[in-house]
Amino acid sequence: MTAVLNIVFAGVAALAVLAALFFGGRAIVRRGQSTEAAYNVGRQQARQAVQIDLIRALAAIVVALIFLGAFGLTPRPVEPLISPTEPALLESTDSPTALPTLTPADLPDVPVSTSTVEAAPAEPSPLATTDPGETDAPTAVPPTTPQPAADTAVVSSGVGVWLRAAPGTSGEQLEWLLDGTVVNLLDAQETADNLLWQQVQTETGLVGWVAADFLIPPE
Repeated sequence: MTAVLNIVFAGVAALAVLAALFFGGRAIVRRGQSTEAAYNVGRQQARQAVQIDLIRALAAIVVALIFLGAFGLTPRPVEPLISPTEPALLESTDSPTALPTLTPADLPDVPVSTSTVEAAPAEPSPLATTDPGETDAPTAVPPTTPQPAADTAVVSSGVGVWLRAAPGTSGEQLEWLLDGTVVNLLDAQETADNLLWQQVQTETGLVGWVAADFLIPPE
């Protein structure tokens, strides 16, 4: 329906343009004839005919413009970007391809070996090949931390003491030991800053030095 309207509008606009050209040309011709008329009456009639042709030409131009505008405003069919054959291609690419089913008859005849795999001989155990006369090589013993003596002591200073990394009041402070903390007494003792320092080990395994004046035997 839209294509038919477009054809009609274009045809009417073309006819209007031709009519405007026809009446305009005739008005020009009649205008020249009006000047050649011998009498005023003939000249007056020629002028009226020229005016009528000009009016008709203008009307035809207006009609042509109207139909040209209608032709331009008429919606035109939009061609699809995808051709009719492309959806079929898309469907064929999107759909999963069917895998051929194989029957036992299609499988190649592969001879199956019924022989069992021979077990590899077990490697002899290192213990079995060891000469009884040989003795094991001595293994390296990792260095051990200072082992605490059997004696223990309890911190007693009223508020607690510092466990220091070295004997002396300038030693690095490792941990604050509260009153009542039980420590293991080690063998090392040193004198520094007019105090006797005892090497101890806490229950968490931390080794350090504490002034012996603040250690008392457990009850």
